[in-house]
Amino acid sequence: MRHDHHRLTGLGFAIIGTILFGAKGIVLKLALDESSTVEQMMLLRMGFSLPAFLAVGFFSFRKRLASTKLRTVLLAAGLGIMSYHLCTWLDFQGLRYTSAQLERLILFTYPTIVAVLAAIFLKETLTIRHMMALALSYAGVFLLFGREFSQQGDHIIFGSLLVFSAAILFAIYVTAAKPVINALGSALFTSIAMTAAGATIMAHSSVVVISGDMPDFTWLIIAYGVLLATFCTVLPSFMLSEAIARLGSGPTSAIGNVGPVATSMLAVFVLGESFGLPHLGALILTSVGIGLLTTGKPAATTGQAALNAEKG
Repeated sequence: MRHDHHRLTGLGFAIIGTILFGAKGIVLKLALDESSTVEQMMLLRMGFSLPAFLAVGFFSFRKRLASTKLRTVLLAAGLGIMSYHLCTWLDFQGLRYTSAQLERLILFTYPTIVAVLAAIFLKETLTIRHMMALALSYAGVFLLFGREFSQQGDHIIFGSLLVFSAAILFAIYVTAAKPVINALGSALFTSIAMTAAGATIMAHSSVVVISGDMPDFTWLIIAYGVLLATFCTVLPSFMLSEAIARLGSGPTSAIGNVGPVATSMLAVFVLGESFGLPHLGALILTSVGIGLLTTGKPAATTGQAALNAEKG
């Protein structure tokens, strides 16, 4: 009975954490409607979430002080800047031009990119399972892309390319981060990565402020920043870490399939986005495709690295 409760709690953490991560695009869309900017929301998100990760990283660093190498720390910092700054900026910019549903589906395909990168650089074999996953996943994305393109025009292409660029960078990050996470531990790795990204985001924001393009920090925009940092970054990070500890990386990754569905529901009810047969078909195709990867043995390690990596 105790074991069942342990796993049931892990299941709850995995589902809620996945939904909260998926709500990131919804909160950003709401903030943009209030005349906020991508740079402003990135600054608020980092400013409110960084203290929590620094506190965890501080205690982790004390435990690993003797075995921590400068080269590993620099690698973690570089990967953090690539993912938490550049990748996030591309994703958030893409959300200005696409629906939250299309953005989530495009990002959701990053495990397929990881599989391709592993085949190219790590000489891993692309199996029939991988090829089916690729075909189904991108059939779903193109189905929804075609629907939005027919309704909204060329700017959907630009937005989708920005989000897909973010997915490629995130896939590179997941592939490269695994040995660094193993060396440092996920808590310390995340703290170093977040701190480095925080420094570059603040520098980026300072340039925007000097240029006069940063809007006023109204109470509503600040509230969205707190929401983005607390409920869409910090809480789901720890929830997914706990889910991995209770369920394992494979099952937790598989549960991640609820993400696009939850994002679609939130987009419809909160943002008023449309939902029809193309959206349903896209969700089914992409979810089945990614499910083929996350339920297979090769996806287990990738899933754990990805979930640890997505903490920003």
